[in-house]
Amino acid sequence: MTRSPHTPQSLQEIRSLRIAVVHPPDQDRVELLEHLKRIGCKVQVCWPDLDVELDAIDLVIMSVTPQTAAYHHAWLGDKNAPPIIPVVTYENPVVIEAVMQLNAFSVIPSPVRSFGVLTAIAVTLAQNKKHKSLQKFIHRAEQKAARQRTIELAKSIIMKTQHLSDDEAYQVLCLQARDNHALIETVADEIVKSGSIRH
Repeated sequence: MTRSPHTPQSLQEIRSLRIAVVHPPDQDRVELLEHLKRIGCKVQVCWPDLDVELDAIDLVIMSVTPQTAAYHHAWLGDKNAPPIIPVVTYENPVVIEAVMQLNAFSVIPSPVRSFGVLTAIAVTLAQNKKHKSLQKFIHRAEQKAARQRTIELAKSIIMKTQHLSDDEAYQVLCLQARDNHALIETVADEIVKSGSIRH
């Protein structure tokens, strides 16, 4: 039984990408633009810096040379900054350090050829998605740990001021949360801030 041909989801996503190409006007840029347009991407050219809103693009392909490595891009520090694929001509310490600072998941070597561009985009998108998922997981874990610390602190205050056991202090927290129609961590936070239990 033959399978019907279909376009993988990742390739469909790539075709709908809005890509900013931050690259000087040269043959590499010509090759890059032609290939991206063949893929079907929406391309916007910028130079020497990104001059589009960050929420208007999904990916940046940027020239990184010894000359541009020292250039400060203010948008790189933005939490909404899109992933970046550097186009590199040299492999020297300056360029390698610049690529590392960009947190790039892949690079496109110069001279630019059509081979490898699609793979670089696919790898970057996949790794960036994993990175964002990991960051969200870490953030949720940190929030959960912070809430648990607050509850433990509130229990210790109740235990000290009310002369109760750990379990009894937790029950007091639960009752306070129920009576005030609030989350237990909200009640715990109020107790920690005031240093006493509200009656």
